[in-house]
Amino acid sequence: MHANTAHGEKKSLAYNEDTFLLSCRTMLYSLRNPPKNFEDFVAGHFRQHGRNILVACRAYLDGAQVGCLSGDGVQDVDEGDTSCSVRFKQSLKKLVEELLTEFTVKGADCGKFLTEEKAKRSSGACSTWTADTTLRL
Repeated sequence: MHANTAHGEKKSLAYNEDTFLLSCRTMLYSLRNPPKNFEDFVAGHFRQHGRNILVACRAYLDGAQVGCLSGDGVQDVDEGDTSCSVRFKQSLKKLVEELLTEFTVKGADCGKFLTEEKAKRSSGACSTWTADTTLRL
């Protein structure tokens, strides 16, 4: 009923944003409380994929619409698409800081993100990353 309507697009974007935030929260929970006997599996997964997750988060914080990133980091956007909501960006910003810490503890390649986060904190600047955002498969 709402397909291809402005209302439907708005609802779809809100759903995508909420789902991504819940996925980030689930990642944090899994990192902090991995299932018994799967600790190494969880750590290895996020060690391997943590950087790409941060790349996606950065793209969304920079305005890419949730769900519009393809495998090589290029945004797949339809004409008229809008960036993420302010509410989403505020929530994601907090989650990214926690994910960055957890991924680093697990050994993910987050060096550029960490360097920029430290520089941001020492300068008192707002959270804007300029790290290499190429997805690595």
